[in-house]
Amino acid sequence: MTNATNNASSMSAKDECISKLIDLSEKQNDLIFSTRKRLFQLEKTQNKDVKILCGMSIGICVILILMCLEFGGFTW
Repeated sequence: MTNATNNASSMSAKDECISKLIDLSEKQNDLIFSTRKRLFQLEKTQNKDVKILCGMSIGICVILILMCLEFGGFTW
């Protein structure tokens, strides 16, 4: 009789441990997916910012070259 009760109590402890592990795994998955979502949004924002800054840099370079040609006395 004691062997059967020990087996039953150890099975319930195992089931409880398994359910806790499953809960922990679900929480970790939620954390991973929320982190991936935030990283994807940051990547989109960064790509947009880089395009804007590159465009501005090219524009400034073109303006500086035109100013040098106009006011620098450069002749062909």
